[in-house]
Amino acid sequence: MSPLAFLIILLTALIVWFLGIYNAHCAGVIGRKMRRIGPPSVNAPVETPPLTVIIAAHNQAPALRRHLPDILAQEYERFEVIVVDMRSTDETKDILERLELQHAHLRHTFVPASARDISIERLALTLGFRAATTEWVVITHPDCQPASPLWLQRIGEAIVQPQLSLQSPLLKKPDIVLGYARYDESRDTWLDTKIGFYRLWATIATIQHVLSGHAAVRADACNLAYRRSLFFEHGGFADDQDLKAGAEELLVNRNANASNTALLLSPAGMVIQERIHDERSWKQMRVFYAETRCHQRNIALYRLHQFLRIVAPWLMLLLVAIPSLVCLVMAIIMPQALSIVLFVLLLILYVSYAVLQLKAIHTTATALNVRHNPWTQLYLELCVLPWYISDRLVRRFAPRNDFRKKFV
Repeated sequence: MSPLAFLIILLTALIVWFLGIYNAHCAGVIGRKMRRIGPPSVNAPVETPPLTVIIAAHNQAPALRRHLPDILAQEYERFEVIVVDMRSTDETKDILERLELQHAHLRHTFVPASARDISIERLALTLGFRAATTEWVVITHPDCQPASPLWLQRIGEAIVQPQLSLQSPLLKKPDIVLGYARYDESRDTWLDTKIGFYRLWATIATIQHVLSGHAAVRADACNLAYRRSLFFEHGGFADDQDLKAGAEELLVNRNANASNTALLLSPAGMVIQERIHDERSWKQMRVFYAETRCHQRNIALYRLHQFLRIVAPWLMLLLVAIPSLVCLVMAIIMPQALSIVLFVLLLILYVSYAVLQLKAIHTTATALNVRHNPWTQLYLELCVLPWYISDRLVRRFAPRNDFRKKFV
């Protein structure tokens, strides 16, 4: 191997290695500060604002039957729940009417059949915002269950005292609170491991970007608090009203900035979503995000960081792991000082990078109380690039009507 090739490989490996140090450092900061801070309500009682929970549902009667009672039973002084029925043909209406008799703070409305030229989900959320009687609105999904009875309490505390948690140094007064969610962990199949890793991987990217002082690019649609006046001030979903998916993510992307977006990282403020039962549904979700990604704004730094995170494992594999094995073979067959030195350097870089990556995701997952499998992490990090390419190819050659509402 020529000295020039040696230097190129070593320089590239060092760049990727420093990315691993950065990820581990961010994860360490999250873990240390969350352990030190503790629940806001323990540190200081606060006067929290009234909240409206909006749920848009379509033929999800079983999910509403399972999870809506837990939302209605939240230990929060002032809140209401509004369910918007998106033309369901199952028992959704009957379930809501029965629960309304038991809970005065539950109301429901519906999307009119005459609605045109707007995606049903966006129209449903708009109707929910209009029906809300409070300034702060919390968006979640029918298949989501609060992780604790203090879910809304943690959201209220993040609104009035975000400084008691881990936040961007530029945060002033929040208009948006980004919560996080995980999938139900009662099952442990290979599909559950993949989707759990991928969601945690995306969550870490969002947290790191906001903590670095940048506007949020993404949001978890299952756990989001949004100021009602901000929604109407910026026209709601006017900029992308015909897109079928990505309503909550683009709503945040359009109006978030470094000084108005708070993070809710308390495990008690998390929601748990029902698991995905098949690979095809998960693939479809990723493809729809590939379309949503094309409509995001203010994303240059975010995409650069994501690109580095995606290609880093492959660079370490192709430029460090494999060359180190080649150098080992060469050192055995034809002992040379350069081959031995290169092998040792590359081996140290690869092992330390792997340890840093494992530490980063372990620290963050532990702080967020999310289950993870460190033994499969390095392999799944290599899978992100093929998933990324596959999703964008499918999206590129799919008919445009697959992602937009068909006008009727």
